[in-house]
Amino acid sequence: MPVNRPLPVSLPPGGASAAGDGRLYLRDQDLNEGAALIRAAARKLAQLTEAVGTAANISSPEMDILQEIHDLGPMDVGDLRIRLAAPKQSLARNLNQLEARGLLTRETDPRDRRRRLVTLTLAGASFAREATEHRREILRQAFLAAGPEAVTGARRMLADLLRLRGSN
Repeated sequence: MPVNRPLPVSLPPGGASAAGDGRLYLRDQDLNEGAALIRAAARKLAQLTEAVGTAANISSPEMDILQEIHDLGPMDVGDLRIRLAAPKQSLARNLNQLEARGLLTRETDPRDRRRRLVTLTLAGASFAREATEHRREILRQAFLAAGPEAVTGARRMLADLLRLRGSN
């Protein structure tokens, strides 16, 4: 017995609803297309920053760590693990490798000696800044093409999506 699945549909230019207007449709196919666009955009951003990391022999998870700390500042190892949804062992291995390369440090939090703060070194900050420029440029182009209302709506939707499951 065949399983009912939506037929693959190529996404319209700009990812607009099949209706082609500004009305909000929550049909399954529109939701599927929206999810596909979010995944594709996330992959594109990752590819842009990973290109810099690949040249320096830095893995994708290591690049995620550097980018998160660069974007948000020093943070506790536990908070970083939650934000990246990373297993403890994997995060520890990646932090060890980045620390051995001189790209970050882990120090005891002076306000709570039980916590370890992860901070970028000057070399780590410089490297993350270079990777960030690639990401910023593609976002700048996309934001300018979409316009301020679309950017505001997209940011609101993505923030709401994260809040639905209690993500950071």
